[in-house]
Amino acid sequence: MRTLLLNLWDDFSNWVTHVWSPATYAIVVTIFGLIALTCILGFLKGPKFNKDVKPFKWGSVVICVVCLLVIGVISLARYM
Repeated sequence: MRTLLLNLWDDFSNWVTHVWSPATYAIVVTIFGLIALTCILGFLKGPKFNKDVKPFKWGSVVICVVCLLVIGVISLARYM
């Protein structure tokens, strides 16, 4: 099982490093970064006009954390 996971990581790392061009890597990281930034700003801003709604939307925080984790995994695969 462990060798399967290590082999999968090696395949993913080689795919990100050798198959993706630097422009593709930059576009993917930028898109996930913008999604994370939009989600965290939406979370911090809260509802503007309707004060009866819950002030925080926790789903946007989860999406932000997932996007930042994806950026971290892609960056780790690219540069390690």
